[in-house]
Amino acid sequence: MNNGEDQYPQMTYKQAVKHCKYWADQIRHDGLDLLTTDYGAATGVSDQLAYPLYMQTWIDPQKYYHLYRVRKYAINIYNNYTNRASWEKLLELIDNLPEEYGKNNQYPQMTYKQAVKHCTHWADQIRVDGLDLLTTNYVAAIGVSDQLVYPLYMQTWIDPQKYYHLYRVRTYAIDIDYNNYTDRALWEKLLELIDDLPEEYDKNNQYPQMTYKQAVKHCKYWADQIRHDGLDLLTTDYGAAIGVSDQLAYPLDMQEWISAPRYPDIYAIRYYAGVVDRNHTDRASWEKLLELIDKL
Repeated sequence: MNNGEDQYPQMTYKQAVKHCKYWADQIRHDGLDLLTTDYGAATGVSDQLAYPLYMQTWIDPQKYYHLYRVRKYAINIYNNYTNRASWEKLLELIDNLPEEYGKNNQYPQMTYKQAVKHCTHWADQIRVDGLDLLTTNYVAAIGVSDQLVYPLYMQTWIDPQKYYHLYRVRTYAIDIDYNNYTDRALWEKLLELIDDLPEEYDKNNQYPQMTYKQAVKHCKYWADQIRHDGLDLLTTDYGAAIGVSDQLAYPLDMQEWISAPRYPDIYAIRYYAGVVDRNHTDRASWEKLLELIDKL
């Protein structure tokens, strides 16, 4: 059950910047030659940087988008440690963090119609480039996916209850942008979701919200399914894994009431469900996910 004492400690903005600068120094000390080849060393650094940032509930894209982007790249590296360019970009973003928070740091916000227009523009570009190119050429893929996903990622008003069609577009775009540009099925699903975006916002577009008890029941059900399938299968078969992890993670991701301060147990489950959804080979995260669900 929820316990206020289980809340994760919250930093000030200055403390968060200091945290990032410290781990940037550690990254430079260890060196990218080591961190892009040694999984243990890489996760040892990236997890220490990323997880405390992930647990800061106040880091939202409108007010703190420089810090928000640092968090995005830090989480990305956790599952993509061999990508030297991502490490270099992370260090660049940390170096450019404003020491003081100011209103000028806020990211421009779109209207709903502008966001739909943005998505359809990049869907057209995806079709122009073609999936044969985008699933084989990292530079071409990231050039499109980052231009699509980052502005959506920075819109604070795209929440799961009110705009879940658009929220799901963002989820798939982020999934492709992180590690999965070679997955043709994800690109096709993204295009399908964009094609189905309602042109006007309507209250009927809202995603159903669970109660806490319903969320617990949902987690228990999928924990049973994970055990039924077995980790030997789920860590080796992407199709089987995504079939389970997406069904567990997505409804949790869409619950706007799940926050770290109020529901740290469900929040942590949602975090690890997202980890295995992005990297199905991570057996330790599957085991941690089951352990957290068993404690509900």
